[in-house]
Amino acid sequence: MKRLLLATATTVALIAANAAQAADLGLPAKGPMAAPLPAWNWSGFYAGLNAGYARSTTVWNDLDGTINGVSGVLVDESTNGFIGGGQIGYNWQFRYAVVGLEADFNYLSVKQTTRLLDLVGPGATHWQIHDSMPWLGTVRGRVGLALDNVLIYATAGFAYGKAEHTVVGTFSTNVHDFGATKIGAVGGVGAEFGLDPRWSVKAEGLYAALGKNSAIYQGDANTGGFSGRFDVNDTMWIVRGGVNYKFGS
Repeated sequence: MKRLLLATATTVALIAANAAQAADLGLPAKGPMAAPLPAWNWSGFYAGLNAGYARSTTVWNDLDGTINGVSGVLVDESTNGFIGGGQIGYNWQFRYAVVGLEADFNYLSVKQTTRLLDLVGPGATHWQIHDSMPWLGTVRGRVGLALDNVLIYATAGFAYGKAEHTVVGTFSTNVHDFGATKIGAVGGVGAEFGLDPRWSVKAEGLYAALGKNSAIYQGDANTGGFSGRFDVNDTMWIVRGGVNYKFGS
């Protein structure tokens, strides 16, 4: 037991002597190792391209029962299409946390026509509603976790887009445009994988709610001159992939 205590005391004395000697020489004493920094650097300006799938939903509310005599939801339909465009952004990395800003602008090919009523008579056709969205843009913040060359993130911000909505009445001349450029909210999640210090690929899912716009249908002599109020609401799910190029080192 005495030998064990003597050996322990000798070891402690040697460690203290080494630390004192290091201090005398101006050398740092050895202590706990700091956590290693991530090997991958996500900080910097980047730009890229994206493409994917969009599912757009349009809800028409007939506030006065103009078309079928009953107020309420007139049309609630979804359509699928292509979405593609480009994005630019900037990231700041703080150890394993990454925050950034990103803006994108995209072409859309989502459109549909809904046939409502059949009418008979000279020159009469059927009521139709045409819905489409030719473009969509977003400006979003990103907050993520960097696991070396893998970035997992959440994103949110605002979206803006051109919503084209048209009502064709009982005669082809009864065309009323309810279109508008809308601004709403967007959010989602994604993951990005670094291929090398400059190139990366990503996949993300977004939900955009562009809100509603209101308009008045004003009939003419062919429709008895009646008018009606409508609200049109647009939402969209987006699933897409992309590629980014980071500028600088």
